[in-house]
Amino acid sequence: MIIPTAKNTKTITDLREKAIELLEDTKKSGPTFIFHHSKPKAVMLSIEEYSNMMEMLEDYFDSLKGKELEENPQKGGIALEQLAKKYRLSV
Repeated sequence: MIIPTAKNTKTITDLREKAIELLEDTKKSGPTFIFHHSKPKAVMLSIEEYSNMMEMLEDYFDSLKGKELEENPQKGGIALEQLAKKYRLSV
């Protein structure tokens, strides 16, 4: 877990006045916490960090769905081997 520190915490005013600089700092240093009236309001991430995070979440939810399907197989489906044979695919 990333904890807000003096280095990675900025205000709405900072964002308004130095947006490009904050974006560059975020890309170099990692997530930046944006505060408004001493309360956290947002977290800025580089596009790379955001993409990686979304990919990890997608992989995690896919694995959960896979486990769920293994534990509760649904009737009426077609086995992968049958589909592969039908469409001449290698598995």
